[in-house]
Order: sequence, then C-alpha cells, then structure tokens
Amino acid sequence: MSLTELIKNRRTIYQFIEKEVSLDLIQSFIEAAIYAPNHKLTEPWQFLIIGNNTQENIAKIYAENRALKYQVEDSEGYKKAFDKSLDKFCSIPQIVFVVQNLDEDSITSKEDYAACSCAIQNFQLAAWEKGVGVQWSSGPILKDSRTFDILSLDSNKHELIAALYIGYPHAVGTTQRKEVSEVIKHFD
Repeated sequence: MSLTELIKNRRTIYQFIEKEVSLDLIQSFIEAAIYAPNHKLTEPWQFLIIGNNTQENIAKIYAENRALKYQVEDSEGYKKAFDKSLDKFCSIPQIVFVVQNLDEDSITSKEDYAACSCAIQNFQLAAWEKGVGVQWSSGPILKDSRTFDILSLDSNKHELIAALYIGYPHAVGTTQRKEVSEVIKHFD
C-alpha cells in the first residue's frame, strides 16, 4: 500500500479481537512515532506501555469517570455503568499513554503539543500498516490526578495527551470525507 493509500485507509478502531500485540511491534510503532517533526528537536514525548496490573488499576478510574458521567453515585445505574466500563477497559489488548513533557515557554509548549500529535499519527500509521488498529482517546482519565499518581507523573511537568488503545481490529468501518475542493481556498 502506498503512503497515501495507508493514510486514506487508516481508521479509528473501537473493538478488538482477543489477540496480543507483541511488545516488539509496539516498540516499532513508537520508533516510527519519534521521527515526527518537532521544532528545535525538543522530542517532547514519552510513551508509557501499560501492563496488566497498571491497566486494572487505571480501569477503576476509567469506570468511575464513565459511570459518574451518566449516573448518580451509589445508584443501581452507576453500578451497571461502572461494571460495563470496567470490563470494556480491561478488554483492551494493549494501552500506551502518550505524555508531553511541558515547557515553561507557552509557544514551545504549543509547538510540542503539535509534535506529539504528529508522533501519534506516525504511531497509528505504523500500526495500521501491520494490521493493528488504534483508538486515540482523550478521555477524563488523562486529567485525573490518580492516573498521574499511578504513572508517577508530575502534572506540573507532564501532560497526558493520549491513551492509545491498541489491538487487532474486530471490524473496520468506512468513513466519508469532504471533497478536496470543499476545503481549499485560492488566493492571488
């Protein structure tokens, strides 16, 4: 597949089959990620590969946040939403958190966020090329102080910008994009 075809065919994957993604493969995706453009070669990223114990601990935070979004705590609905969310998070084959190392300069920090986003796109494309799907999640667990504690991160020095949910796709959907002519304006 050409690069353009790879870009056009990549999809966000929400459901995965029960098949492990090897650590070597994940490391190869990270290797592709770190070649993203980054102004002044700040290399502002960290990639945290999550193991089963850490995934289970973070799953409780994920489930609590999801359940509280829709239900009153200690209600029957809360318990059902919590259990469903807990199962969903624990069923994700592999999770990688992407951390942006924060810079005191606001312009550099903004450039670094853009660089991390480019790195995530590289990661996703490298994964897709190998038949592995990724969902880039930016949910509440990325702001929860308990997640920072579990991952030994300082929120004054780091920002969690992505939880990458990784696995072999259960199904691949289609998407419709605007025509190129709809997003281009020409100026003389």
